[in-house]
Amino acid sequence: MYWFKKISLIFIVVCGLTSCSEKEKAPVFIEPSLLDTIFNSAYEGMIPCPNCPGIETTIRIYNDSTVSRTVYYQESNRPLETKIGTWKLNDSVFIATFDREKLFYKIKNSALILRVGSDLKEVKGALSEDYALRKTLPFKPEQIEGTYVSGDSLTYHKMTIKHTKKDQFSANFSYVNALDSISKCEVNTKALLNKDHQLNVPLDEENGALKITFTKKEVHVLFKNIVADSVRFQCNDTLKMPSVEGIYKKAETIIN
Repeated sequence: MYWFKKISLIFIVVCGLTSCSEKEKAPVFIEPSLLDTIFNSAYEGMIPCPNCPGIETTIRIYNDSTVSRTVYYQESNRPLETKIGTWKLNDSVFIATFDREKLFYKIKNSALILRVGSDLKEVKGALSEDYALRKTLPFKPEQIEGTYVSGDSLTYHKMTIKHTKKDQFSANFSYVNALDSISKCEVNTKALLNKDHQLNVPLDEENGALKITFTKKEVHVLFKNIVADSVRFQCNDTLKMPSVEGIYKKAETIIN
């Protein structure tokens, strides 16, 4: 009787373990060909925001285990921000780490990535579309070429971007004061396109640059690794241009 009880107990334990293992989720295998279509592509979406119209979000995942995330809180005073992090793949989910922040992106197919929570579950129902990031069209230089302005009809900066060759562009700035024609100022610069499709204008100062980032409706011009107040483009021997930092829009939206 003792041995019968012991064998029965072992049988129950083994069955229990087998049952548990059967309930465990089978690992998801991601085809290398699918990953190849994701790497170096951009995925964009509008994440919900509690106190602004939405958070423009762009994710780029690279095959060197790095990831970039650009966010812009629409109609807010928060500046556009790009962070570089690292990722690791857990089944079909990229776990992206930016400093101390972890974010989770689930692969649905080559054209769609979903922002999910730490439980790795998808958002369901009417809000699901708010957490979808869709692949953008392949980048073409003409997408960012054009004239942009920052200011109003009386005083404004104008920036004209033209593609010259490969990853090189010209970024020409002018400052106009309709009430003082003498103060008109023009400066021509050269810009380099980086892998995030942002333009960088190298400056003389060590590691300093003027960074030009494009969002859906605006262009953001910010100084990087340098104090903005210390940078004034020299127009001539005596005249310096006011700071070119700011948010620019297509010229026709401000100037007739």
